[in-house]
Amino acid sequence: MSTLVWSLIVIALFVHLSRYLLAIKRWSAPIRESFSGDLLALGNNLVCIPSRTVDAQLPSGAPTVICFPGLMEDMRYFLEVHRETLARVVIINNANYHNPFAATPEPEPKWWTPNPHRLGTIAHDAFCVTKVVEHFAHEGAVYLHGHSRGGAVVLESGRQRPDLVRTATAVLEAAVVPKGRLANNGERYLKPVGLYLLPFIFALQRILPEKKRLQSPMMWVTTSYKNKLVAAIPYVPKQYATVAVQCADIMEWQVKSDITYYENFADVWLITGERDHVLWRQAMLDSARQSAKVRITETVGTDHFPSLEKPNVVGALFAERLA
Repeated sequence: MSTLVWSLIVIALFVHLSRYLLAIKRWSAPIRESFSGDLLALGNNLVCIPSRTVDAQLPSGAPTVICFPGLMEDMRYFLEVHRETLARVVIINNANYHNPFAATPEPEPKWWTPNPHRLGTIAHDAFCVTKVVEHFAHEGAVYLHGHSRGGAVVLESGRQRPDLVRTATAVLEAAVVPKGRLANNGERYLKPVGLYLLPFIFALQRILPEKKRLQSPMMWVTTSYKNKLVAAIPYVPKQYATVAVQCADIMEWQVKSDITYYENFADVWLITGERDHVLWRQAMLDSARQSAKVRITETVGTDHFPSLEKPNVVGALFAERLA
């Protein structure tokens, strides 16, 4: 073979090896925040029950709100929006993501069983949700609040254990839904080259100045808390291999899932942003309108992160529903 061919082979092998090492590398955790409450390890997932001033006011039989964040988000996404929610709040972290809090979680309880699903898939995290519902939601109404990919996790938990959620409400915020799409034909750019390059992209984002990381169309609505969490996105996963699996699985799940996923819940509530630069908003609405169970609330002055951009508005919606 010619020198050029050998050179191209060497370059290709170097790129592939570099990609592999970046994907499996266990990246350092971001600076952890103080936390008051309970932390519990459930396999590769983490559960937090934050201490709040409203907890002392909760009567017997109060509702339970179980939350699951989106891709490359952690449990902090829900802290502001549910600070005054009159319900027991339980938040689950994505599997194989860093603990954002300066507290050591308790070990796995005896009732936990090994997760049978592949790490990084929606099914894997949905299995954890079913266990949390089963062991934390013993009385009162149950609301499963999922943002973005977390919406698909909520719906998948209903598919896995419809017996647990038949009286529950699924709250899907700017969510990955059956037959949904990524914004701006994102699937075309991710398959297959974009997925392969993700470890390089995330590693590069870690070294970019924060100002650069926040230069995105979805940042047309800003708050200090949103800026803080969005700027931290590259630091949230422990391994970028997990994120690559998550991205591929989101696209596959949207194609495979159908309208029946909504039917497992007593009620489904879709909260959308005024715009959405991450998910295709119209596809989300078209999907929701196929089911009579889904009620749609469209917020104003919001993008893909309504609970960060308008926490008072989303919090008021919950207060109205829980009243």
